[in-house]
Amino acid sequence: MLLMPLYMLAGLMVLIHVFGSYLGFRGLAVPRRIGVIISIYESLFYFIVLLVLYGSPITALLIVFALIHWAGAYAYIKGYLGKHSSRTRLRMYGLYEAVELSFILIILLYL
Repeated sequence: MLLMPLYMLAGLMVLIHVFGSYLGFRGLAVPRRIGVIISIYESLFYFIVLLVLYGSPITALLIVFALIHWAGAYAYIKGYLGKHSSRTRLRMYGLYEAVELSFILIILLYL
């Protein structure tokens, strides 16, 4: 019963990261208002998945991604990320989003 909501949460993460990677590779950013909501959602997602999959072979990676997202959400909310944004950095971020998308697909295998 718990798995269905987790699959739905992960499915939304897949969509977010496909879209984020697409934008990033083009040197574009998600609008700040939407980005703040997404960053909070992603932080909560990693918190929940870490609780559910703690002790699994991917625990270390979950902790790393959780820490990245918790720090990133704080930086996004405070407006720090927008100050350092450039087309080149956004393209690198697109690559990061693609790597994270791969990890989310791995998470789905462990649910």
